[in-house]
Amino acid sequence: MSLTARLFRHHWGHYLAAALVGAAVALAALYQSSFTALFAYYSALTTAGAVCVLLGLLWCVSYNGTFDVFGYAFSHFGTRRYEDLRSYSQIKMEKRAKHGWTFMPWITVGIVLIAAGLIIRLFA
Repeated sequence: MSLTARLFRHHWGHYLAAALVGAAVALAALYQSSFTALFAYYSALTTAGAVCVLLGLLWCVSYNGTFDVFGYAFSHFGTRRYEDLRSYSQIKMEKRAKHGWTFMPWITVGIVLIAAGLIIRLFA
């Protein structure tokens, strides 16, 4: 699979979820400024973009197995299904690899929102 396919070819639902979260954050920011000033739109779009990018980066960190220690610790409450942390991490990495880079739609939508905010700021 090529790099562009890994970066941008995802199910439309991932992009829709990121766009809905971005729209909700932007509307919340605009609601506080009562939709009046053009600077408020710049601020709302860049804030929504930053939230989407940061959520995408958090999922990227999670995708790479940073939080596997916590998952392994909580897996010991029931029956022991895994020998050690290494086997748990390998199994989880295989599961994550099946779905691809699902964090990229969040980063892409966030960058688009930040760019839209900057365009409003430049031309206003």
